[in-house]
Amino acid sequence: MPTVHVTASDGPVTVEATEPVPGLRVYELPAEPSLEYRWVLAHHEGRALGLFTSNDDANGAAAAVASMADWTRSVMTVANEISLGGHVERFGFALIAHGCAPTSK
Repeated sequence: MPTVHVTASDGPVTVEATEPVPGLRVYELPAEPSLEYRWVLAHHEGRALGLFTSNDDANGAAAAVASMADWTRSVMTVANEISLGGHVERFGFALIAHGCAPTSK
């Protein structure tokens, strides 16, 4: 099972992750009282794609974006596949449809 290194309020922590889609990882951030969105969907190189309130939501988002790119490739290659493939809007809507945390402007 893959692991991910995250920084918590009390220092660095290693957490276990799952890989519901090759190249995408889902893991839970350490408990923090004010943290509502604790489940992370991330590229295997570490770049977070979205935060979710449940494991099911994060896994659902992974399934929804699975066909948009070859997630086993580098993060830059994946970004180009999504952008140049015309999937940016569909990618964002897929994350939102599965409960991804809203971003601030």
